[in-house]
Amino acid sequence: MSKGSFKFHWGHGIVLTFISFAAFMSYFYINMSKEKIDLVGDHYYEDGQKFQEKIHILAETKQLATKIVTAFDAKDKVYVLKVPSKTSHLKVDFFFPGNAANDLHFQYPKVDSLVFIPTHKLVKGKWKVTISYQQLGKSYMEESVIKID
Repeated sequence: MSKGSFKFHWGHGIVLTFISFAAFMSYFYINMSKEKIDLVGDHYYEDGQKFQEKIHILAETKQLATKIVTAFDAKDKVYVLKVPSKTSHLKVDFFFPGNAANDLHFQYPKVDSLVFIPTHKLVKGKWKVTISYQQLGKSYMEESVIKID
């Protein structure tokens, strides 16, 4: 064996594997620590306590005879709601899962039969729409998903 030549053996492979793994984990940690996470609300403990109430309201809404009918017109950029009579306290929330700063909220204390909500301010992507309302003093809620192109 000559003193000037380098030979690669399994010991070098193990060291290179550890170095590669450490470099990957460092890269992964740095990139993930910069990531903004908006999926959890500011008051998630309180929201967790209200979750069962939300499930109950959604179940009662499914049994409701006259529900709100929704339609999304992508061409005219408008979200249309056909609201049954005796509906009050209508609240429509548009949630953008990627960034909470893009969320929009609309409230209508008194409601006519049709409600037109402009969607030109919504960025492209998938949106979760939550509609909360009351009929004869009882609360109801509907959820849907729309896609803005």
